[in-house]
Amino acid sequence: MVSICRRYGLLGLNGCGESTLLAAIELRELPVPEHMDIYHLTREIEASDMFVLAAVISCDEKRKLPPPVLQFVEVTFGYTPDNLIYKNLEFGVDLDSRIAVVVPKGARKSILLKLMTGDLVPIDGMHLAEKLDLEMSALKYIIKEYPGNEEERMRAAIGKFGLSGKAQVLPMKNLSDGQRSRVIFAWLAYRQPHLLLLDEPTNHLNIETIDSLAEALNEWDGGLVLVGHDFRLINQVAEEIRVCENQTVTRWEGDIMDSKQHFKSKAGLSG
Repeated sequence: MVSICRRYGLLGLNGCGESTLLAAIELRELPVPEHMDIYHLTREIEASDMFVLAAVISCDEKRKLPPPVLQFVEVTFGYTPDNLIYKNLEFGVDLDSRIAVVVPKGARKSILLKLMTGDLVPIDGMHLAEKLDLEMSALKYIIKEYPGNEEERMRAAIGKFGLSGKAQVLPMKNLSDGQRSRVIFAWLAYRQPHLLLLDEPTNHLNIETIDSLAEALNEWDGGLVLVGHDFRLINQVAEEIRVCENQTVTRWEGDIMDSKQHFKSKAGLSG
């Protein structure tokens, strides 16, 4: 019986069956307590500053958080019973979701996002725009956030989002809002989170950078909730559209251009 809090070592010549034994433990063909999680490392890991357990977990490509990782079940929110902002919210997000929540003006987008992140009952929410140390350069900031990496690797990570050359070493207080946004996207991409909640991420971005962001999001493996109304980005990355109106969030059955026309019509706009 394999016991918890014990460490075991296997000694033997090649071909004596060590790999077979480890595979049998992974498949629970040998007695293993049900409450124990098993991670079977079958390939080499490059040397790094990571703790052993973190390195093993990061290599476990089968590991998935149980969907949905974010779920609303009949959620109603308001500051008073007579002043409800959202009523009976019902939707979930899992690790392969690609959801765009189209929010018209006046729909209290900030409240919806705070409900998603848990900021109304604080858990682990973070406003990335307030995270930047504007006295630092983008390069120094990323190196500080991810120590132990070579400078050239960090330069490449930032450059992937269109910030290169001298702009990487200037104090971020001298960068435009769009350039600072690119630093945030580089920080996010290197962090490799399970789920991204993006609040109108294309503000201050030009068309080229929006397309680069879309490409990066499509390459990234994780859940995505994009809140806003930039139809260029939504059309490239969203697989599901939800509409925020009438104090709730509902699934949009048409395509993205239909929803765009829907909100234009409600606003009394043409074309």
